[in-house]
Amino acid sequence: MGACLPSTQGDASMSDCHVFDPSKLAYYPAPTSNGRSTGVLVIPGGGYNHVSLEREGANSTLYLNSHGYDAWVLNYTTATTGQTPLYPTPLEEALGAVRYIRSLDKVQKLGIWGYSAGGHLAAITATNPKADLDFGILTYPVITMDDAWTHQGSRVNLLGDSPSEELVRRMSADEQVTAETPRMFVYHSANDAAVPVQNTLLFLQALAANQVPFQTSILPDGEHGIALALNDPVRNWTPELDRWMNYSI
Repeated sequence: MGACLPSTQGDASMSDCHVFDPSKLAYYPAPTSNGRSTGVLVIPGGGYNHVSLEREGANSTLYLNSHGYDAWVLNYTTATTGQTPLYPTPLEEALGAVRYIRSLDKVQKLGIWGYSAGGHLAAITATNPKADLDFGILTYPVITMDDAWTHQGSRVNLLGDSPSEELVRRMSADEQVTAETPRMFVYHSANDAAVPVQNTLLFLQALAANQVPFQTSILPDGEHGIALALNDPVRNWTPELDRWMNYSI
């Protein structure tokens, strides 16, 4: 079964009708529903080089299921499984996954949760009005493709060595925020050495400028890739996420 999806954000290089491959999605239903009829599409990171299915995928599904939310994990195309530059394939897959999940009619509300480069993919998807998502969660996300603050490995894998200024702008999520962008929760560490916190700050500034509701948790210290940090009493940021999900979704 495939899902046909319109092109993204007026981007002529994107397929007008991408047929999504459902085998790229793994479904994790909540053993006990919380009664909210809400699901989350999880997009792990990996610098567009690989997909961190265990550390950022499996841990997220366990967290979501334990709180009564259905979860799907997207194993999108990366430099390990596809030809670089990857653009626009991962974007088509993420949008296709959203449309496919909607077609299953299992949940009434659908959010997206992305980590690092997967956070970039989630943010670009969430800012596309055609995705019609209800909320987003971004964890130490790559937001901008601008040389000043981007994660270079993610940029090169996705866009190549010399992308046009217009493509860089279109693939910078902070440049795509509108008043229709769904509410967001964003986590980052101020001293993240891999993906500078300026990525999150740029996105938050854009959300505020467009009056999009958001909550953020920026800790002073924490290495990139800590995921949920559930076993770290200092850096475990999920209590703030719990609170946000309880009152915002």
